Amino acid sequence: MSEELGLVLITEKSLNRSITGHIIKDIFSRGIKPLELLEARMYAPSEKLIREYLKLIVDEPFKDYLNREYIEKNKGPSRKRMMLLLFKGEDAISQIRGIVGHISRRIDGTLRNSFAEFIEDKDGKIIGFKEPVVTIIPEERCAKNVIGLWAKYSQSDGGMLSDSIDWKMLLSKWEIYEYETLKYRDGITSTFKEMLENVQQTLVLIKPDNIYTKSHRVGAIIDALAGPGLKMIGVKAVNMSVEQALEFYRPIKGNLIKKFGEEKGTAEFANIVKFMTGTYPREINQETEREIPVSKKNQCLALVYQGPFAISRIRKKVGATNPLEAEPGTIRREFGHDIMKNGVHASDSPESAERELKIIDIPGTSLQDIVNEKFG
Repeated sequence: MSEELGLVLITEKSLNRSITGHIIKDIFSRGIKPLELLEARMYAPSEKLIREYLKLIVDEPFKDYLNREYIEKNKGPSRKRMMLLLFKGEDAISQIRGIVGHISRRIDGTLRNSFAEFIEDKDGKIIGFKEPVVTIIPEERCAKNVIGLWAKYSQSDGGMLSDSIDWKMLLSKWEIYEYETLKYRDGITSTFKEMLENVQQTLVLIKPDNIYTKSHRVGAIIDALAGPGLKMIGVKAVNMSVEQALEFYRPIKGNLIKKFGEEKGTAEFANIVKFMTGTYPREINQETEREIPVSKKNQCLALVYQGPFAISRIRKKVGATNPLEAEPGTIRREFGHDIMKNGVHASDSPESAERELKIIDIPGTSLQDIVNEKFG
């Protein structure tokens, strides 16, 4: 038994089918051994990356699928996405394989048995698939080359995929069913032109109280955020530094002081920083140390969504700041505890989204550093 790095790549079709949350929920909570999330990143993989990846894959069904979906059918201005999740833990590769399931056998309780689209011969034997749900590292000996390859392309092919979706083409295919779903799920009644003119991107930060060993909450929250025309274009595992938290929550400090007074307001603000980072600001005096993440236990997951009226739609799904005042069915009502531990943060305006995304630095990644540390 050894500590390994385990990789999960969620495919475009899985992202579009709104089963991303279910996949993440199973990886986070179904295993018997704790897995630590080291990095999460969105990719729009180039043909060059996929061709190099194909050389590392032994199983023909995967080669056929990736060649078909990410090379032959991946032409034009839009690029198909993949979400990369990198975990660390004891027997991580075997554990993830057990949760995901086999490529040629249906195994009850696995992700592939629930969601994969298998291809069968005339005798009912599985010989391939139209959709594998995810791709993973099949065995430990492949780990260095596979993870190293995705790290190599992490800057050129990964990060914020702001231009990966052709919104004019996507929205032009909508029929009355999509408009009805938008109206009765999100309360938005709009025309094609209005939607195209109001494509926005917004940040959602799943807070530390929902990210801990064997929690299903992260996946459930992601499922709750799904909606027509809301596409995930960025994701990152975030361990906030004190400096990041101070800057991120700076706009509310004045409100806290105005509400509670200088002393109590400042103390409440310090509590927020402690909750997000694991450390009170007063505990770190050196400026350079404030820029270094302190605690892995206070991890957040940052998600960036893009779509028509994305900011107001996400805010509606999230609910009021105080979980007790949030409407039933909203994320904060279902998963929040109090005003601080309320499950998630969501940007409240285009200006806030721009400022917060800059602080979180979605394009930045530690993937290559992780590879170097593990494999040399």
